[in-house]
Amino acid sequence: MTTVGDHHLPSDAVNRNRKAFEKRVREQAVDWLVRLTGDPFNEELQLAFERWSAEDPRHAEIFARAQRAVGDATLLIRREPEFAQRAVAASENRRKTPASLAIILAASAGAFLALDGAMWMRADVIADKGERPILRLDDGSTLQLNAQSAVAYHFTPGERRIVLLRGEAFVQVAADKDRPFVVEAGAGTTTALGTAFDVNLTDDGASVTVLEHAVSVATDAATPPRRVEINQQVSYNHEGRLGDIKPVDPLLATAWRDGRLVFDGRTISSVVGEIGRYIPGKVLIADAAVGSRRVSGSFDLSDPVIALEGLADAFNIKVNRIGPYITILR
Repeated sequence: MTTVGDHHLPSDAVNRNRKAFEKRVREQAVDWLVRLTGDPFNEELQLAFERWSAEDPRHAEIFARAQRAVGDATLLIRREPEFAQRAVAASENRRKTPASLAIILAASAGAFLALDGAMWMRADVIADKGERPILRLDDGSTLQLNAQSAVAYHFTPGERRIVLLRGEAFVQVAADKDRPFVVEAGAGTTTALGTAFDVNLTDDGASVTVLEHAVSVATDAATPPRRVEINQQVSYNHEGRLGDIKPVDPLLATAWRDGRLVFDGRTISSVVGEIGRYIPGKVLIADAAVGSRRVSGSFDLSDPVIALEGLADAFNIKVNRIGPYITILR
């Protein structure tokens, strides 16, 4: 698994060897992270970890990636160890709303490991918060990830397949008539027809936006595939039900590549989710009515905290922060 920026993805044979090594070391790294988080003052454990790190320079590198993948919740627990107790104690003194349960979940390093640790084990590339890495694929195609996105890739003699596990990806596909280029995301797949396109996984499903030529979008549902042309967008839900194809300004839809977020008639929940890709920790919406409101606007993502505060000010939303890693909108 890789979390660095602009780089080449290696050939199939090298991929297999590297994946086998990284899978083994990733499992060890996650185990060390869980043990060190649970017992941070154990000197014997710390010495054993240092010996493991010294065995191979890649051990320390992969462990550092694990820390970044899990990072925010772990740092919260380490720097403010009383936070979890405060959250639990507070919840016992009031009705346990979904928001309070979500806060406790976010405060638990073990729960965060279970959620993001699994993603870290599955992905070949993960973009950190605030990163937008450009990946040069071995076939000449280009893949750019939005912040906090994750992909796995499977290239064979008969197919080039990218699995979007989380977030958003822009693809510029190199022509190869013998190997279709497919992006799998949620309940659907997008097959390039010599094209550039964007796929965005959201809480509601996924959307596909075409910037050049066309794509074919198929889903797990019984609906026939849809051909989506340049300057068009289609969405599908978690069950694979395709929506209507609609015209779209592709430059606005992919403004994230230039560090901007442009939205028109989107829910506050989805907008906060986009901004949250760039902010350390978790951003939670405590009021469902707030999250369901539809808004339009444009924000500069170079300072996502100011962008979030601007959204809150514009739509009269209260912002509460618990420590440096939990932000709650009401």
